[in-house]
Amino acid sequence: MTVSIEYITSLSVNNNNIVIFVSNLSQLKNIDILPNINLYIKDKKFISEINVNNYSLISNIYLKNNFLCNVCIVLTYNSAEKNIGLGSILHSYFQNIKNNNLTFLFSKNLISNSKEVLSDLIFGFCLKSYKFDKYKSINSIKDKLTLNLFELIKFNLLNYKLNLLKSINISKDFVSEPANILNPVIYAEKCMELKKFGLNIKILNKDKLKKIGMRSLLGVSQGSDNDPRVVIFEWNLKKNIKPTILIGKGVTFDSGGISLKPSEGMEEMITDMGGSAVVVGSMMNAALNNSPHSLVGIIGLVENMPDGKAQRPGDIVKSLSGQTIEILNTDAEGRLVLADILTYAQNKFNPKQIIDFATLTGAIMIALGTHRAGLFSNNDTLSKKLEIAGDLSGERIWRLPLGSEYDEEINNSRADMQNIGKTRFGGSIHAAQFIQRFINKNTPWAHLDIAGVSWTMKSEQNSFSRLHSPGATSFGVRLVDKFLKGK
Repeated sequence: MTVSIEYITSLSVNNNNIVIFVSNLSQLKNIDILPNINLYIKDKKFISEINVNNYSLISNIYLKNNFLCNVCIVLTYNSAEKNIGLGSILHSYFQNIKNNNLTFLFSKNLISNSKEVLSDLIFGFCLKSYKFDKYKSINSIKDKLTLNLFELIKFNLLNYKLNLLKSINISKDFVSEPANILNPVIYAEKCMELKKFGLNIKILNKDKLKKIGMRSLLGVSQGSDNDPRVVIFEWNLKKNIKPTILIGKGVTFDSGGISLKPSEGMEEMITDMGGSAVVVGSMMNAALNNSPHSLVGIIGLVENMPDGKAQRPGDIVKSLSGQTIEILNTDAEGRLVLADILTYAQNKFNPKQIIDFATLTGAIMIALGTHRAGLFSNNDTLSKKLEIAGDLSGERIWRLPLGSEYDEEINNSRADMQNIGKTRFGGSIHAAQFIQRFINKNTPWAHLDIAGVSWTMKSEQNSFSRLHSPGATSFGVRLVDKFLKGK
């Protein structure tokens, strides 16, 4: 459902679905649009519903200006995460209302003292409204809703949250597009459109990638008719200031290559570029909200397909770093993409820190389920900041180990390393240990494996379905936003 926000100066007969937000029920006494409001404060059924759900609907009552409407009273929380969740619940509750018009009213106390609460509720409501239905032949008017807000609650924090929402939604758009529409070339072209927000964007094509020496990345793409691309986003770069670099895996479709995946569930492999979408959304958010940080985003875009030209198990490739890799499984391709763009990022930008996002392993879901992303890092300070940002945003992460003992499992007799471990145990750790070999010794680095959390359909138990409609979650964009705002 598309939500459009309109600012109003007074209520009319069109505002026949009203939601009133209060931080405690005594504030209802000061809201003069409802007659006999004290009756509801004393009503046991009303109080019981508020205690259970934090909201209660009063149907078909007259407002003070004498028109009939439905009024929902909502008791807000002290927690930002809970208020965002409450907003999303209200969207589900009101998505089928008549005339597709909803009005939010806030108590004077909330307007005066709780701008964060207001913005979180509106943000949560709009966050849940996202729906990818552009290819459906019939779009119902029911899929459009107008949210009315009073002029007096316009404020900068709400603008910030709505910019963040736009960035999340563009990330969801990219993840949701089918692979016959969004191949690496088209994806890169669409990224260039974000220049209008002030980002400096550069595309490296196949010839340039060959010249640079990204043979590890190129090997993944060689079975596809669609050429690879690397897209570089720059924001607020300054001399003598090391940038934070965001890296994203962008496999627009992953068939597994010669090591072909099973057919069941392969359609979800359109989402294997979820890490790249996090980077795109985060860079767009930085631009829209004029972040003071120096940031670089780099995404490696490939399609992994089986073909007579495709990379084979047993092939050995030389990465941009100079290290050689024996390919034992062509379905362990994301780490090959990350290897080269991580090397490029360090050679080109001398980063302050690097954070990479990748839908990298199914094994991370075996370890953590579909509620948290896996975190691997060589730096305790960076890890702690990311964990705090995850808790604040509700996009939680869990740190897993790295260590020299895992190196033994990816060492190889024919090359410097192999792209999978020697056993099936600890697959996510093997992948992270592989990636770490492409990180310079003194560079703070964190790898987030988001395979279980970037798409709500991975499991009916995915905790992000309460905030998002079925499909893409854009997990990571809000986390990065909180991380950059941290000290």
